[in-house]
Amino acid sequence: MTAPDTIPPPPLAALVHTDDGHDLEALLEPTVRRLQTQGWRVAGLVHRHGRYPNGNKRMVLADLCSEETFEISQDLGAASQACSLNPQALAQASAVLGRALAQRVDLLVINRFGAMEAVGQGFAAEFAAAVQAGVPVLTVVAAKHLDAWRQFTGGMGAELPPRMAALQAWFALAVGRKVPA
Repeated sequence: MTAPDTIPPPPLAALVHTDDGHDLEALLEPTVRRLQTQGWRVAGLVHRHGRYPNGNKRMVLADLCSEETFEISQDLGAASQACSLNPQALAQASAVLGRALAQRVDLLVINRFGAMEAVGQGFAAEFAAAVQAGVPVLTVVAAKHLDAWRQFTGGMGAELPPRMAALQAWFALAVGRKVPA
């Protein structure tokens, strides 16, 4: 009798949040830092946010390996309704993801799957390159982008609750090895 075929874990996983201010960075970054201290090769970008003096949202991406930061928002003024995303900084940050893939890391962290990725821009190409290279990817998705995430991943994306245990369980399955608690 042969063993039943096992279904491999989804190569992509997203922590899903509801846009209610839940700070997933407080979960994501410490979890991936713990994996790094355990010897796992984890690289990529995490999101750090704050406010400009006028109250506008400030968005910064940080390289998990070098700590280099990329300010991906622009302060367009308190009255501005325009998109504040800085495409030049986003392009510079994408190089971090390319280097991580070239190094064949155990896990690639991409800060967000958001509005840009939903329309094939932002880091969409980097998500696809990681899947093609067989590198598991962890990201964050707001509930409002969940349908786009599902379409983008073609059902290959796991949707995780914002809990460390869920992250660790998915990662252990994705790399096929036990992850210390």
